[in-house]
Amino acid sequence: MRQAWGERLRRLRIQAGMKQQTLASLLKISQGYLSRLEAGQIRPRGDTLSRIEDLLGAPEQISLLDQVMLTVRLCPHMACLIEGNRPFTLLASSQGNASPRSPFHECRENQPLLCPDLTSFMEGIRTLTELKHEGALQGAAGHIWHRQASAEPTAMKSIHIPIGTGPNRCMWHTITIPITEREFAETELEWDGRLTLEGQAGLATRRPDLDEKTAKLRK
Repeated sequence: MRQAWGERLRRLRIQAGMKQQTLASLLKISQGYLSRLEAGQIRPRGDTLSRIEDLLGAPEQISLLDQVMLTVRLCPHMACLIEGNRPFTLLASSQGNASPRSPFHECRENQPLLCPDLTSFMEGIRTLTELKHEGALQGAAGHIWHRQASAEPTAMKSIHIPIGTGPNRCMWHTITIPITEREFAETELEWDGRLTLEGQAGLATRRPDLDEKTAKLRK
């Protein structure tokens, strides 16, 4: 590798729009280590050297999916990347989900989402995936639900952004926040149910078949 490899690595990171912490996670090293590498203060060895050489030799390896997964994992809030086709699998989970207060706390990456707390959440994911495959959902969607297995069920609100990676595959980038029961009731009234298709107001009322699909998400 040329002597200026550290500068090349820095330029690649900037061109990809990534922070040092993101690239460090991709290379499986610490941010401090990457900073010293980019400054040319140290030279990488072993597996780290191989990963950097592979990356510099084929920058396209930093795919959009890689960046999304890293962004999700570094998020301090409750964020997930979910495989939209069965089995519904947790592809990436955020730092915010490490807290026991998160309904995704017991879920593990690359494992099906089977936690009892997420029963209502998964009903929403199944419905949204069906709508997406039928072409009825073009943008983001909102879903309110309850964490069910807890001693005191907690109201939640999730925003789901579909990420298409192929003609027959969809993933969901999901952000979840806790809400009060009052906010839950107000949102359910505003949405006329527990599901809304953002930017597509009135679509469900114009399409009776969507009413049938979302009926199970209503009280």
